[in-house]
Amino acid sequence: MPRVTGTVGLFTSSVQRHMLQDVEGPSIAHALPELYRAVLERAVSLEHRGHRHEALLIRRAAVTAYSKAWDDQSLHRLSALQVRAERVLDGIDRPRASLAPRPALRRSPTV
Repeated sequence: MPRVTGTVGLFTSSVQRHMLQDVEGPSIAHALPELYRAVLERAVSLEHRGHRHEALLIRRAAVTAYSKAWDDQSLHRLSALQVRAERVLDGIDRPRASLAPRPALRRSPTV
């Protein structure tokens, strides 16, 4: 049988192998909702431990990441938020302090 060299079909075998590996992995559309729910669960745990401001910041960032394009950047952002929440829950990181409300400026009465 003669030896075949070059491209046989549409793609070389290395390109075809790479494409198949990408298809076999979990899709972002499947992973993102699960990760989003996990981050929100961590936010609830933070609230139960009294870290309401940290929970608020994580929840807001999660909603922002989840409502944008479902891509690798959103997946990475949600993963980072989950890690942040877990580190606070485990006592590794300190929760961010809430900013005290600013007192209203008093205007002198105009006569």
